[in-house]
Amino acid sequence: MKKGFGLLEIVLAVAIVAGTLYALASVFILGGRTAELSREKLQAGFLAEEGLEVLRFLRDGGWSSNIAALSIGTDYYLSFNPATSKWSVVLTPPVKIEGVFERSFRIENVLRDSGDNIASSGTNDPDTKKILMKIAWISRNTGQTFTLEAYLTNLFDN
Repeated sequence: MKKGFGLLEIVLAVAIVAGTLYALASVFILGGRTAELSREKLQAGFLAEEGLEVLRFLRDGGWSSNIAALSIGTDYYLSFNPATSKWSVVLTPPVKIEGVFERSFRIENVLRDSGDNIASSGTNDPDTKKILMKIAWISRNTGQTFTLEAYLTNLFDN
């Protein structure tokens, strides 16, 4: 009878140890996946901020030619030409950033109420545009997006 209990104790001890090891491995794997997604989201945030800075730079170079000329609701992309060291707005997606991220943006009109505040209805302000900067990527076979919204104004009246 004691031999049977000894075998049962060994089986239970192995089961407990195996369960504990499985749980620890699962925690480490989940932690690794979470850290990877956090890194990707952080990188997407930086890429979105960079995109907004590029649009500010283009705005400073000429509101009429670089911002006001863009169609409302159209997806645009930013392209950097290393030969000329210049950014440009294009309609076709360039090569993915680091082979992973796709950056696009849309421009929307801005309406102002009678108090000159941004509102959902009112008069169109041709010297202010809403920018929706979007970063998209695939993480573990799941589509991910990060979006920033900002307003650009014709600061230099150019």
